[in-house]
This record gives sequence, structure tokens and C-alpha cells, in this order.
Amino acid sequence: MYHKTSKQTQNRLQEIFDTFNFTYDNIYSIADVKTKRRVNTYIEEWKDKGLLKGYFGMLANNIYQRNRVKNSEILELLIYGAYTEEQNKLQETELNTFKDVANYYYIDGQKEVNKTLTKKKKVSVIPDAIFLALLDMANAKGYIWSQYIEVITKYNAEQIYRQALIDIQQQKQPDITNDIYQNIIKRQGNSKLNINGDKISGDVDLTLIGINNQAKMQGIYSFDDKAKVRFCGINDEKQTDMCKSLDNQEFYIHDWNEFWRYSKSNDSIVKYRCYGLVLGLNLPPINDGFHWCRSYIIYLPTNTEIDLDKKYFIFDSKLEKEVKSNYNISKAKLKGIDRKVLINILDNMKQVYSDFPQIKGKIKQIEVIEHPNGGMNIEPDLKDGKYIIQINRNFFDNENTIQKQYLEAIKTGFHPKGTTYKDMGNHELGHSATFEIIKSKYRDEKAIVFDWNNDITAKEIVNQAFMNLGINDKLTKKMLRNNISIYARKQYSETIGEAFADYYSNKNKANILSKEIVKTMKGMIVNDT
Repeated sequence: MYHKTSKQTQNRLQEIFDTFNFTYDNIYSIADVKTKRRVNTYIEEWKDKGLLKGYFGMLANNIYQRNRVKNSEILELLIYGAYTEEQNKLQETELNTFKDVANYYYIDGQKEVNKTLTKKKKVSVIPDAIFLALLDMANAKGYIWSQYIEVITKYNAEQIYRQALIDIQQQKQPDITNDIYQNIIKRQGNSKLNINGDKISGDVDLTLIGINNQAKMQGIYSFDDKAKVRFCGINDEKQTDMCKSLDNQEFYIHDWNEFWRYSKSNDSIVKYRCYGLVLGLNLPPINDGFHWCRSYIIYLPTNTEIDLDKKYFIFDSKLEKEVKSNYNISKAKLKGIDRKVLINILDNMKQVYSDFPQIKGKIKQIEVIEHPNGGMNIEPDLKDGKYIIQINRNFFDNENTIQKQYLEAIKTGFHPKGTTYKDMGNHELGHSATFEIIKSKYRDEKAIVFDWNNDITAKEIVNQAFMNLGINDKLTKKMLRNNISIYARKQYSETIGEAFADYYSNKNKANILSKEIVKTMKGMIVNDT
């Protein structure tokens, strides 16, 4: 649609250049009567179409009412009019598309709540009042859609107008097909919407991400007025520091939230307090300059334990008691989790505890999450220095599921050879051991969080292991990290996690770097005193 309409606009611009006699000699002269009458006709047509609004309407009315108007002013207005007509053609389709997509996410939010309810609620489409309110909210850049359209239309027209003046002053006939104009038009199109493979960017995308997440939030709230959501980031090399610092944090939709988040202006972790979810602050897209934001939110069930029991046809109180009693874990909600899988992982973690007694007994809680990606995660709690393990019900509900997923990951080199899903807990304990080392370096809580989120100590540990091995060149370092696994290349903290999984599964057959990392960390970690 955009390409087709742009072609029509380009034809209109060329028609203006060809049919109006704007030359080097007369461009800044007063327009003759014939030219002025032609322009007045255009203005009257725009008025009939209802296009004389905002700055464009003021400019057109001003020229219409004056007798003496320069040719340069007429050229500017005609180009502006071409872009205004273009947007008029796009407006209905854009708004219908926005509403269709917002409705999809509104219903998706309702469906996420319905999954946790025994008595399902009737799913409904997004009300017009809510959609219009979302459309009237500022996006992550601080503007609303209607303001953006007015500003970008004026800006695009000015770009073409300036280039046309340059051509006329150089006594050239403006040609919309030449490279200069085509590059301008291409940049204008990409600024609004750019699709490059699986990457989508531009102001349409930025606005829709915000509308989508807010629509989903409203859909959740319509079914659960005390709802919480989890912020989900995509953990890879493209992830920004802001999204990384928010990943897995939980927020109330309609209540006060206090949280720590990376601040680009301060280049540090900063504490924030806000009511509900604020676009760009704790609701995607997070405002970290121009980037392709892929973060999203998922619903966190509230007071639905009985519903979950019925959903999974299983009552896990026996497993919860077993885990609490045998593994010194104070809190465990394990609905829908395969007992054999969890016990295998917890038993296998005893290997790490024998070498790192400092972290033994520090897992205080196991909680179950639903997430489309990943299997297991560990988060430190600064309040008491203990850890919370999160396990993904989508993979841990059946041993065959997690075995198949993990074996496929090994085949692609994503995880170390010789490891199994049982080593996922040891991977997470590698993060715990890293955090214990970080805590011993600082007294300030903010410094601990900043180090943890930015891989500072993790990088120091891996580089110390390289030094111990006598390895200095970057190529060899990269190769050794890659030899552990593809995931180990992601960031230094994951190098450590994968090294733990590799070492405690393969021992003497483990990668040389894995063995040296574990050895290095044994010498760095300190006992609690």
C-alpha cells in the first residue's frame, strides 16, 4: 500500500514540475494571474475534500486570500498538497490496520487470563473508546499518531521542496526519478515503515508496539482487575541494557510499582517508581534511542492455584513437600511440573555444592512460569542474598519434552556436548557463584546490580581463566568460548553458566576453558562471615 501510494505521489510531483513554469528567472518573482488562479482551484478542491487542516490549512488559506504570492510559495504549497493527499489516501487503511492489530492483542490478553480460570469468561473485541484512547497516547518517542502524521507530512514536503529549489537555481528541470529524489523518498518510506527480513522498524512499528502492549494490558485488566504481568526480553547480543535490566521483572497493571532499571543518561542502575505500566519506562517498547524492540509482557495469574490444579489434572502438594523438605527450599509452587525432571536436576546440583559450599542452601524458592522460550532461570534477591529459580512449565511438564528440546540444542551446538537437561541446574549455579563473587566486591547495592546486569565480573573471571591458560589473542579466546557451546558466546555470564554445565557433566573430558573457569572461581569465591 505504501509503495503504491508513493508512486502516485511521485507522479503528482512530476506533474507539478512539468506543468508549472517555475524557472531560475521567476522562482522568487510574484506569480502571474494565470498561475494564481490555478493554485486557487487546487485549494478549493482540497477544501472540498476536507484537507485544509493544521499548518497546511493555514498555509493554503493564507495564499488563497493574498493577491501577490511568490512562485516559490506556490511550489512549496503544491508539494505540501501532494503529500497531504497521499496521507489522506492512507489514513483509513492505517487506522483500520491499527485497530485490527490492537484488537488481536486485546483478545490475546483476555485469553491469557482465561487459561487460568475454571469458569471461562466471554472474550470480546476492543471497545472503540479504549482503542481511540490508545491511539491518542504518546508513543515511546513522546508523540501521538495524529501529531506525527502532521509533522512528517510537512517534513517530507520540505525535503522535496528544498531539492526542487536547488535544481531550479542550478537551472535544471526537477526530475523525480533521479537518484537524489529517489533516495529522499526511500528514506522517507523507511522512516515510516521498514521491513527487512524478520526485522521491522519505523514509526508505524514503534507506535504499534506501544498500542499492542497497551491493548493486551487492557484485555488482561478487563478480566482481572488486580492483574500483574511479567516483562519478557529477548536475551541475545541485540538486547539493550534497559530491556536486559527489566527482563523477568513483575509489574502491577493498576497499582504502584517500584523497580530497578538501567538508565542510559546515568549509565547506571536507577530505582524507579510509577503507577501501573508506563510506555517506554516499564512497558515495551523501552526507550533506549532507536532500536528494534522485541520485548513483550505476559500475564501472571493471581489467586488461581485451584484453577491450575484443575487445568493440569494434577495435585502437586506431595512434590512441593518433598522439594521443601529434601532440598531446604522454603517456597515451591510446582503445578504442572514433571516430578522426575525436577528431582533429577536438583540432585545433579549437589556436585556443584560440594565444590562451592558457599551457595549451598541459598535457593529459597522455585516458581513456575509460562514463557515461549527458555527453560530455567535463576534470580538473586538482594534483600536476603538468596536465590529464586524459575522453571518454564512449557518445557518441564514432561521429561520427553525437555529431553527432546535439549538434545536438539546439543545437535546444533547450542549447549555443550555430553551434557543433558539435568545439567541445567548446574548452569544456573554458575550464575549464583558469579553473584557471590560480585557481592564480595561491593558494599553498595546499586554497584552490585550494575555489575550483575553488565557482565563486569563475569568478563573478569573469563579473562582471568584465559590468562591462567596463557591465552591472549582474541581469535583463540573466541574459539575456546565457541568450543564450549554457541550459547557460551552470547555473553560472559553465559560462558560461565555453560562452563559449569560442561565441567560437572564431563569432568576431565570437559573443554579446557570450562575446567579453568571453575578452577578460577573456586579461588575467588569467599565464605559468608
